[in-house]
Amino acid sequence: MDAYELETVAAEVDELARALEDERARSVSGVEPEPGIGRLFAARSRAAHRETAAALREAGQPELAERVAALRAERAAAEAEERWRAAEAVARGAGPDGPAPLAALELGLLREPDRGRRLAYARAAAEALGPVAAAREAAVEVRARAAAEVGLAPDWDAVVDGDHVLSASDDAHRDVLAFRARRDLGLSLAPAGELTRADLLHLLALRRWDGLFRSGALRAAATATFARLGLDLGRVRVDEGGRPAQWPGVHRHGARLSFRPRGGAGDWQDLLEGAACAAAAAHAPPHRRDPLLVEALGWLAGSLLFEERWLGEHADVERRQAPDLIRDLALRRLFALRARAAALRVATEVERGLSGAAWRNAYRDALTAATGAAWDEVRASRDADARAHRAALSGAGAGEALRVEVREQFDEDWWRNPRTAAFLAGLLAAGRLHEAEGGAPREPALAARALVSRLEGE
Repeated sequence: MDAYELETVAAEVDELARALEDERARSVSGVEPEPGIGRLFAARSRAAHRETAAALREAGQPELAERVAALRAERAAAEAEERWRAAEAVARGAGPDGPAPLAALELGLLREPDRGRRLAYARAAAEALGPVAAAREAAVEVRARAAAEVGLAPDWDAVVDGDHVLSASDDAHRDVLAFRARRDLGLSLAPAGELTRADLLHLLALRRWDGLFRSGALRAAATATFARLGLDLGRVRVDEGGRPAQWPGVHRHGARLSFRPRGGAGDWQDLLEGAACAAAAAHAPPHRRDPLLVEALGWLAGSLLFEERWLGEHADVERRQAPDLIRDLALRRLFALRARAAALRVATEVERGLSGAAWRNAYRDALTAATGAAWDEVRASRDADARAHRAALSGAGAGEALRVEVREQFDEDWWRNPRTAAFLAGLLAAGRLHEAEGGAPREPALAARALVSRLEGE
């Protein structure tokens, strides 16, 4: 390939990636119940072709070649992806108050204090997911086979990093969660105890702090903070429609966010993190985005909820409340990190050929062991994007190293220091993180150890 051909392929990759991001964002936000994934690949087939990937490798463009190869794998699964997205948009289950959409059931179990009703919501959600799971499993398996055909190998080094996250936080996570579950719910941890996924998510909704985290103040806090940090929220498109099929929580596709509030402190943490990722993604065309930089900036922004001064300034958190609140938020974030680490190992096994009942059982056992709560095996295919798990875990380690660096350079109120904005602007202009001083580690376990320190009140 000559220089002109390389530019042409890169532009086509960008067009296809943005089109896919838009269509998937419309699906997640409940705007498009029957997304047209296949037609997008058909219109830009060169950007997702096996021969294009091979030519790029020969031309010494391994990063762009890997991106094209990944798109080729996604193209192979496009028809199955359309099926599962369409099925999920109309999925319903019989909840405690009668039939309801899947999203409503998942929102209901988070806020339901009565355990009987909470478990009924969970059973109904699993029922609704049943028909979707088969189509989604088919999509994942087709994608895995296609990835192998274009030379994308499972990343076992990332799996080892995920295992280090689990081992670095096992004792602290189990001790703190066991205490909270016993105190707040009267339940003990799985597999020996009764704690379920629904119970755990309800516990981590952190309802005791709802009065501090008003939904109306969230947008003002994000706007003011990002303006100080030089992160342009004007580049980010946020869909807050609250449609029946819109997925609860924050979901990012490139520079687009779908946000369906679940309420409380978790929304603040997730939206800050997602918006920072989206703002970072908007600074570079898709073929040149560095997932490590994107995820690291998201981790940094989400860490603002561990800063007492920021909490006092934006959420009216009093100094006496801050230590307990920060421990609760650290437990919530550690749960998410551990769940990703466990899901990554299973998703990578799926890339190597794990399928069917063995896949579902392995997923259920891995998530139960990592979280201390009995998990639903029907969710296995929802958690099978190994590439996304790898990026998030690596970004957590790099983001924690970045947080330590900006705190050391720009003081404890780094988010108010104008020099921080200049520093972050330099990273975005470069398109990647700079090399850590003295070869300082950035492995995901660094993030796990930092969260453990917060659980221990340090």
